[in-house]
Amino acid sequence: MEAAVVSVSHGAIGSLLGKLGDLLAGEYKLLKEAKGEIMFLKAELESMRVFLERTSDAEEEEADKQEKCWAEEVRDLSYDIEDNADDFMLRVECESNSKPHGFKGFIERSRFIERSMNLLTTINTRHKIGKEFQGLKRRIMEVSERRMRYKLDSTASKPNSTAIDIRLLALYVDAAGLVGINEPRDELIKVMLDQDGVCAQQLKVLSVVGFGGLGKTTLANEIYCKLEGQFQCQAFVSVSQKPNIRKILRNILSQAGYVVLDQTNMESWDEDQLIRTLRRFLADKRYFIVIDDIWDATTWSIVRCALPENSNGSRVITTTRIETVATACCSNSYDYLYKMKLLSNEESRKLFLRRVFGSEDGCPTYLEDVWAEILKRCGGLPLAIISISSLLASQPKMLKGQWEDILNSLSSNFEVHPTLEGTRKILNLSYTNLPHYLKTCMLYLGIYPEGYTINKNDLVRQWLAQGFISISHVREPEAVAEGYFNELVNRSIVQPVDTDHNDEVLYCKVHDMMLDLIMHKCREENFITAVEDLQALIGLQGNVRRLSLYLDDVIDGATLGTARLSQVRALARFGISTYTPPLSEFKHLRVLTLEFPTKRVTLDLTGMCHLFQLRYLKVVAAYGEIVLPRKIRRLEQLETLELRTYEYSMVQVPSDIVHLRRLLHLIVPIGISLPSRIGSMKSLRTLRGFDLGMNSVENIRDLRDLTNLKDLEICRVYRKQLDEAEATKLINILRFSLEKLCNLRYLCMESYLPSACSDALGSLSASPRLLRRLHLRGCMLSRVPKWIQELHNLYDLALGVKEVLDDDVGIIAQLHSLIHLNVYIFGTPKERVTICGTGFLALKHFEVTCRWTSYLTFAAGAMPRLQRLEVAFNARGWEQHGAAFGGVEHLSGLKEVSVRIGGYGAEESSARDAQSVLRDAIGMHPSCPAANIKCLENMNFTFDD
Repeated sequence: MEAAVVSVSHGAIGSLLGKLGDLLAGEYKLLKEAKGEIMFLKAELESMRVFLERTSDAEEEEADKQEKCWAEEVRDLSYDIEDNADDFMLRVECESNSKPHGFKGFIERSRFIERSMNLLTTINTRHKIGKEFQGLKRRIMEVSERRMRYKLDSTASKPNSTAIDIRLLALYVDAAGLVGINEPRDELIKVMLDQDGVCAQQLKVLSVVGFGGLGKTTLANEIYCKLEGQFQCQAFVSVSQKPNIRKILRNILSQAGYVVLDQTNMESWDEDQLIRTLRRFLADKRYFIVIDDIWDATTWSIVRCALPENSNGSRVITTTRIETVATACCSNSYDYLYKMKLLSNEESRKLFLRRVFGSEDGCPTYLEDVWAEILKRCGGLPLAIISISSLLASQPKMLKGQWEDILNSLSSNFEVHPTLEGTRKILNLSYTNLPHYLKTCMLYLGIYPEGYTINKNDLVRQWLAQGFISISHVREPEAVAEGYFNELVNRSIVQPVDTDHNDEVLYCKVHDMMLDLIMHKCREENFITAVEDLQALIGLQGNVRRLSLYLDDVIDGATLGTARLSQVRALARFGISTYTPPLSEFKHLRVLTLEFPTKRVTLDLTGMCHLFQLRYLKVVAAYGEIVLPRKIRRLEQLETLELRTYEYSMVQVPSDIVHLRRLLHLIVPIGISLPSRIGSMKSLRTLRGFDLGMNSVENIRDLRDLTNLKDLEICRVYRKQLDEAEATKLINILRFSLEKLCNLRYLCMESYLPSACSDALGSLSASPRLLRRLHLRGCMLSRVPKWIQELHNLYDLALGVKEVLDDDVGIIAQLHSLIHLNVYIFGTPKERVTICGTGFLALKHFEVTCRWTSYLTFAAGAMPRLQRLEVAFNARGWEQHGAAFGGVEHLSGLKEVSVRIGGYGAEESSARDAQSVLRDAIGMHPSCPAANIKCLENMNFTFDD
């Protein structure tokens, strides 16, 4: 499966082998000589791929420089061969598809003559490509012969050096110099020694998880030392990436106090004998064991077998970088998982200044701005702060120039200072532990600038467009790619920034120190070239494969003149400069990202019509105009087209976009009309920005033909006024179309239509039953639609309704997968609604907004898993009714309450009274949830809120 992908270790060999196989098929009618050259290339590349895998699997310090150099040549050659193969396929297809007019067109009606004409039309191309493959064959032979000429004796001895495991330093760090460790240490000790409950004497496992350098080992060792003497047996063992199970078990036995009988050689014992001995020895003892740096659940499972369950209050701490491993360690309900946190700004400052100057007030004022920037680069990572502060403390003189040089060395565009190699080695363990396909996906994170918030959907679609994802016959490619992304999150390679209500990560960031490692690897492998100054491109040697530009200055367009960019496969442009590289330079581009976050720009993309390999295009122009080529159908490979601008009608979508057969994701700004016949875009999975007021009736009707749609966002701006009759007609057509879209997972409608029109949606005869997220907040429905009760997979629901009655609550309460509920009640309630103790079994987050005072009451046992309650209402009417909601104390799982009280049309005293009453009501809750109650006099309760 893995052979089908582009890999950082294999280059393009994986995807190339499939294309060479296609060329050998009869479809392309190659000349006999060309077939021979391709068969030779295919066989040779198969052998080279095996060698590259072996080289990549070798430890970094073990890899031979000669082999690394040869591997780089093979990777470059694979890219060149793939580009030639793509060019040939494209030329043959274009020439075969060109249909002569007139008399020639008449002759072509004969299939036999048509095939002959196609062959004659492309014969020159086939001769030319044959010569090109001959040249490629010569190059690949030269590469092979060069390796044989300079091959080192495989029996030659390598330097007999043993690398010191820098993680050992964490075991012997001076506790007095640590910062930010006391609080988590004391918290975990309290959990460990907790004597309350039935489980106090049971074996309890605490798992500490976080990425490299956060101080997991240091924290575990602090607890270990603090509790020394409180257990009968103690042991602290490290596992490592390639665990020696027998050595681990022997170490536990030895440290726990097991005494080997005379003439017994424990080195010869197998795993089974060690496990049985350890279980017998610990069976009647209260023990405390730390298993440090576990990399896989299998290792833990074996070690766990050796730790007997007893009722002596034994404790185990495990540390790992991988969240699923941490979860596997905590298999019982009384186990505990602790996620490591970065140091706060204040903790970082204390640690840094103490280690450099011995106190927090010893820094000269002329260095303050420099060390502040250095700390910013460390991003709260203790290992980085300790390494850099140790380096600075070792300088003979505190010279600002020296500090600035070290600061510059921390930029991701430079090599990290040699003294800081220890930090990189710790982080590098996370990289070396990855399978080949995840290494490629991890390094692609280097396409984004420092501190960038990465959208998961953008990232996985770019992986797919680059050919990084293995094709599965069981799962869709995008699902496989999302699995890769989740694995990077699980392994703490990336840090989650935003998650949805189902705990799926939507956005992430890469820690600056991890990005340094990624960029170091990218330079080694010529995987991504990142520059902030286009002048830097001029001096680059070799081909640039993937280019990331971060441009903030005014750019002279002539600076690209000498740079070789035709081999670039991905181009990402960030920064506030308005400069855009000439797209004609990028012949083999597959991924194009252009972002202009602040300045107004008129972006002319008409030159992209020759990017025949383009699969992914995202353009963000906050202010300005995006001009697309008129003949976008030439971009036959395009799978994702995303255009974002904050200004209406600054984008005109080409009319022939409907002919893009491979287009999967189409995202456009609101306020524009799509061309007619969108129903022919059968492959679409995502359609966002479909404006109900700007699109034709035919387009609304054609939505029904997009049966593969999973993600649909419908909106309407007020540029085009609709009377009620016209709006009702549109909604009825839309309703009929929605009934045909049986594969929808997400439906969002922010149409802001009158309730008389919106109610047409309440009578869907066939609901999209696979929906997981449904947002109808702006539709002004009279009541909760009954078809919603059929959405058994729904976990996120947002509704705008005129009123809610007990029957409506009953409909929603039966959605057993529902985690998040947002209800906007825009009418005046007529009677109190009670949420009973049945239903809402999974709900964790409930938001309710009322234009006037709500009549909401929670009965005993209501919403048993609710953690967060958000309520917004207007204080007008408080004098008559005196309560916004009641029975909060019955929400047993409640952790947080947020209330916004509007004062529009109400007495000032009413808002104050409401605030006081609500605070008292929340105070009655037995768990004392956090309360945030605000009076906002000008709060607007319209749909624009």
